[in-house]
Amino acid sequence: MPPRTWNFEPISDDDLGEVLELNQLYQKQLSPLTMVQLRALRDRSSYHRSVEGGKAFIIALDDQSAHDGENFRWFKQRYDSFVYIDRIVIGESLQRRGLAAVLYEDLEAEARSTDRQYLCAEVGLEPPNEASLQFHDRLGFERVGTGQAGGKTVQYFAKIISI
Repeated sequence: MPPRTWNFEPISDDDLGEVLELNQLYQKQLSPLTMVQLRALRDRSSYHRSVEGGKAFIIALDDQSAHDGENFRWFKQRYDSFVYIDRIVIGESLQRRGLAAVLYEDLEAEARSTDRQYLCAEVGLEPPNEASLQFHDRLGFERVGTGQAGGKTVQYFAKIISI
């Protein structure tokens, strides 16, 4: 069977309800959002994509984004040129098809096109998110620190994407 070609679209107003519902299903790994917070996050992000009307999504912010999240600030204090993956969720109906890796590839290409040097993310250690830790290791991210954010212990990751 040939690999599936995914269609990534910017998260539209029509997608926001589905995206919010999906975020809430995975809020233990992420963080809860209201519709107002989600819309604001999307609007200040440098990259946001939806798959199949919100059955999967990714939101990322670059070093110039007006964002004040604890994890974003951690990277802002240490890196001059980066794109930070704030959240990515693949709904159950689309899991185990390689979609997360393809979304990361698309984001990485976009980040390179804007001359960013690093792709950054954080993953929960407490509570643990083993699948995501292994995923980032497999994609070539380096573990660059740990911290506390939102009552969770997190592992910070960075991947050099251009020099």
